Amino acid sequence: MTTENGITFVNVVDVDPARQAELVALLQEGAERVIRHRPGFVSLTLLASTDGSRVVNLARWRSADDVRATQADPAAAEYAARTAAIAGARPGLYTVAAQYDA
Repeated sequence: MTTENGITFVNVVDVDPARQAELVALLQEGAERVIRHRPGFVSLTLLASTDGSRVVNLARWRSADDVRATQADPAAAEYAARTAAIAGARPGLYTVAAQYDA
């Protein structure tokens, strides 16, 4: 078991299965163009549900302040608005309570 410092932004996004691929492409574009270049960014993982109804965005950051600064960035806000136009997002900040690796 390990524990980590930092903060994890988790966004569970509900989407019409017919638009899941479009949503994934939009989130990939935002990650490539904006998110990965922001101060405090550590990593990002996108998970697509096998039934097509959800996408989960897991982004690790050094601090909650880094997340808030990114959310306030107009370029990041534009991607958030584009996401909201096609899907319902449920974002939150989390700390790692425990992690188990093989």
